[in-house]
Amino acid sequence: MFARVFLLLAPLLGLALPAAAPPALAQGACPQCDLPPGCRGKGNQNGNGNGNGNRNRNCQRLSIEIDSDMDFGRVVIIGRGEGRVLLDLDTGEKRLFGDVDDLGGMPITGRAIVTGAPFEPINVQFPFEIEMRGILGGQARLRDFATSLPAMPVLDENGRLEFSFAGTLVISGDERAGGDLRGRVPISVTYL
Repeated sequence: MFARVFLLLAPLLGLALPAAAPPALAQGACPQCDLPPGCRGKGNQNGNGNGNGNRNRNCQRLSIEIDSDMDFGRVVIIGRGEGRVLLDLDTGEKRLFGDVDDLGGMPITGRAIVTGAPFEPINVQFPFEIEMRGILGGQARLRDFATSLPAMPVLDENGRLEFSFAGTLVISGDERAGGDLRGRVPISVTYL
């Protein structure tokens, strides 16, 4: 998943090009947590009639596909302090705080689709913070991720769950933050 923002330190203008993220398999510390419970070990798959088998169990692995990346549009640093750009998950609006100003561009919240076994509860985790960098050496941080997920997400009858996500871009006037910044947000999805 990519997050993007176009920052300007001076009246320099440029275009932010759309980026497509390839589908990613579920990630996590548990090597078999992309399989539903009952499908993770050989002991549960013997089918010998003693109740330990999973003959009728859907053992579909979890996968996540990013349908749209986050994009903060264009902002400019107007001071030496810190600025924050928040993407509002409900309205899709860009909200600015501190030493940044809006130069336009359409903000876009991210959208993801998780697929797996129907009616299975899942866990979706975002990192605390990621670094965003540009080819010209610019940098910023993306943090405080928010999602449209319910407290206990469960895949639907088709084994799908779609959700939106957003975050807060944190820019410091002390850092070199100009350019078209990009970053990868590792989203971890596991069965419970």
